[in-house]
Amino acid sequence: MFKKIKSPYNSFGKFWSYVVSEMSFNFIWPVVAMYSGLWLVKYANFSHANVGLAFSMMSLMGLISSPFVGYLGDKVLEKKYLLLFMAICSVLLGPFMQWIVLPMHGSTYVMAIILGLVIGLVMNGGTSVNEQYEQRMSFVNNFQYSWVRSGVTIMGFIAPLICGYLLTVMPRKFFWGLSVSGFIYLLMVIFFLKHDKKNLGVLQDKKAEKVNLKGILKSVFTKKFIFLIIFLLGTVPLSQIADQQIINYFQTFFNTSHGTELFSYVTTIQQVLAFVGMIIIPWVIKRIGYRNGLAIMAIIMGVRLLILAFAPNWVWVAFAQLLTGIYTPFWFVCPMGYIFSVFNKNEFATIQSLSTGAAVQISQTIFSGVIGMSYDRLGFHLTYTIIGIICMVFALFGAAFLVRSHKSKKEPAAKLSDSSVANE
Repeated sequence: MFKKIKSPYNSFGKFWSYVVSEMSFNFIWPVVAMYSGLWLVKYANFSHANVGLAFSMMSLMGLISSPFVGYLGDKVLEKKYLLLFMAICSVLLGPFMQWIVLPMHGSTYVMAIILGLVIGLVMNGGTSVNEQYEQRMSFVNNFQYSWVRSGVTIMGFIAPLICGYLLTVMPRKFFWGLSVSGFIYLLMVIFFLKHDKKNLGVLQDKKAEKVNLKGILKSVFTKKFIFLIIFLLGTVPLSQIADQQIINYFQTFFNTSHGTELFSYVTTIQQVLAFVGMIIIPWVIKRIGYRNGLAIMAIIMGVRLLILAFAPNWVWVAFAQLLTGIYTPFWFVCPMGYIFSVFNKNEFATIQSLSTGAAVQISQTIFSGVIGMSYDRLGFHLTYTIIGIICMVFALFGAAFLVRSHKSKKEPAAKLSDSSVANE
């Protein structure tokens, strides 16, 4: 039966192993983002200040590691050295938390800093490594990158169930779950992730310079890079920061805790929409291109923020939250595809790390506190109005100034995958 399925989807090594590796690696995100704060306070005796310090260090490590991860990724290309390093680090997280962090009882700022840097390296640095490698292999193996990335949404359903069970049955060994998922990821990397060696030429532009510091500096001062950075800074971070306290805004429409329960149902539906979107996004991008996909993504973000600003009741807030499931597939797919089709392919990972990685994280660091204070001083409605208008302005900027692809549809990259079509 599987022989009738079009390659590479009938191959475990060239497609399904990437889905499994995506799921196993991304188990770290719900563990850290949703449950680590509780675990550190309740079982490791961390103060709230030390937990906050640890999370700050995670972000800092993400900023520090992004440029290096990108540059090294452009050097090693299809080789799995960076994947292996991150996989081994993932396996060691369980022993690290059990035998080093837990006995310290959160007693020192130094331990909070070390914890944040270690987790940040694996979680933020590893995510960049994983995403960049999968994007490259989607062109080499001719599979839809979004279908592999749908593993994130699948894990979004599964992880809370696993985490809840582990916290109930073996709370002090909770982080050993990361070692198990890391071991599965390691097995995928060593034995199962395969690529079509005949198509490796698509990863490099032989007419362009090989990746080097001089070439990267030249690229980051081009109009197309500057315009991309401006577009991203005025859209994506604002939407992501709004997500940080949307549950608090939602709760203002209720006098009881019923709002929290209802919001969980809304986020579940949002995950379903995101999963469906990841399946169909290749056909959407094939028709509109990556550039237009980025503009549509930003417009949806802006509309969502303005709906939040003028929402008369919780139903409108819920609807706005569901729009997150609509723009998520665009965010997962379009930036990388746009970078691969517009910039020097030899610098793909470096440009991606500097733009969607470091630049967005810096913006989040700067604006999170400002927007947080605005909620207290101006209220949710006025704050959402301001950032919604800003987001729409930058969305229109992107629609006008993001450059079109310089590649024609006859080039190999366009032939290899439906998701690699030139922007029109």
